[in-house]
Amino acid sequence: MSEQNDPHKSLDFSRQYLRSDENELDADTRKKLMQIRHRALESSLGRESGFPSWAILPIIGFITALIFIALVYFKPDFTPQADNSLEDLEVLISNDPIEFYENLDFLQNWKDR
Repeated sequence: MSEQNDPHKSLDFSRQYLRSDENELDADTRKKLMQIRHRALESSLGRESGFPSWAILPIIGFITALIFIALVYFKPDFTPQADNSLEDLEVLISNDPIEFYENLDFLQNWKDR
């Protein structure tokens, strides 16, 4: 292998040349390096996020389905309570002692068993 085709030698020369001070570079090399730098900055600024744009619609659909399932299956139980207000009013208005109604409740519960 000749010295001209040796990749290590050219790489070492490039490193040494580019590590030197910016003011020591010739105008053409400095201009090319600035163009490369500007292209790299523009490409990084113009690049969209790493999140693919096609995935937005399926994600929205998935979230909507989760909310729907949560509303259907995990809704609180809103069963109406028995309205005993009229019976309670009758007990309060009546002249019978409260023990009578306590015994009556016990007898009704015993009968249902």
